[in-house]
Amino acid sequence: MPLLFTALFVYLNLLLILAVTSAFETAIHSVRDVQAQLVAAGEGQVAPRVRAIAASPFTQLHRALLLSAALNLALAALGLWLVIGPLRQMGWNPWLTSSVLFLATVLLGDMAPKFFAAREPSVVLLGSLRLLHPLRLVIDPLVTFADRATDMILQRFVARHVKTRLRVTRDEFETLVEMRQEQGLLDSDESAMIHEALDIEALTVRDCMIPRVDLALVSSTDAPQKIEAVLEKAAGRFVIIYGETPDSVEGVIDTAAWKLADRPDWRGMLRAPAFVPETMPVLEVLHQHLQSDARPVLIADEYGGLEGMITRREIADWILYDAAPWHGEAAEIRDLGSGRYLVDGGTRLDHLRDELDLDLDSTSLDPISGIDTIGGFVFNQLGHVPKAGERLGLETCDIKVRRVVRARVQEIELRVKAKPVETTEEG
Repeated sequence: MPLLFTALFVYLNLLLILAVTSAFETAIHSVRDVQAQLVAAGEGQVAPRVRAIAASPFTQLHRALLLSAALNLALAALGLWLVIGPLRQMGWNPWLTSSVLFLATVLLGDMAPKFFAAREPSVVLLGSLRLLHPLRLVIDPLVTFADRATDMILQRFVARHVKTRLRVTRDEFETLVEMRQEQGLLDSDESAMIHEALDIEALTVRDCMIPRVDLALVSSTDAPQKIEAVLEKAAGRFVIIYGETPDSVEGVIDTAAWKLADRPDWRGMLRAPAFVPETMPVLEVLHQHLQSDARPVLIADEYGGLEGMITRREIADWILYDAAPWHGEAAEIRDLGSGRYLVDGGTRLDHLRDELDLDLDSTSLDPISGIDTIGGFVFNQLGHVPKAGERLGLETCDIKVRRVVRARVQEIELRVKAKPVETTEEG
């Protein structure tokens, strides 16, 4: 009889530790969300332990899972001895006794603790840290032994030519990111950053190129003085030299290198560019053609004509645009001089009215309903997703689309027309 009470006492203590471990497994997933609360509530020795869990939750989860497996094994062995031993001698039915013992263990040692941890993760973490921390002296050697034993088994029985890790597909990776966000291991900003990085795979050179209408072009048949003047005044770094038509490109001149070389004969600075199709992925262009900033890549359309140009700068601008697209209303409208303005596509129409005295509502080709930004205005007037270089003429201004990304107008050039002077007749 004393042996039975001792066995039951040990069983209940193991069940208690299992319950705490199960609750700790669930609470680990919420440690980052409640870290500040836990550190404030657990001053002293608990605070650094909470920070350690937040810094490496998977290590703590590994320890908890190993301890849980060991406890389940011990409870199973002790429960089996109780069922076929003392309890059977007392006349208890083994099948009924084992069923009750199993249900009680699952309910009290696994389900109920995890349910409570999901509702009160901070309470569980504070309590379990104080209870489980002394057990690290036993758990850590077991974790180290288990890891080494697993590695030895894999090296011994898994063939060298067999790949133990398969490549993760994009869908699997996105699912993993969503799971980590739901578990609290990633916040919304980190998840959005990862998805932005994944979207770069689908980015083509057409998405972020400089369109042909904005390129500096000059014919090789023009007078040398004209060519040098274009090289001198070019807004961009590169000038394209063509033959009879702009589609028959002869080469590209780096104006910065030309000026540093003390403006020699332009023919000696002419470099043959690489041509790529407009559907080519940006990452492939970066890898194959844009290893340095010294030479751009020209983009050809489906008929072989010149469509645009791309350098590493345009790719960087496109990638970083979502991270820092706007710096206040002062940066939305930039004065280029001579009545020309570079306007962000998200600029509000009422802001244009206040800053430039430009009322687009009264001069639109079609009535506006529910449109409050210049980008939406252009989309509404054209009736389709515009391309870079498209123009829209109004009574008060001329609009040219400069940049379109993901079907959104992001940059526009406005040329404001001079207002007619009102005259009054004196009688």
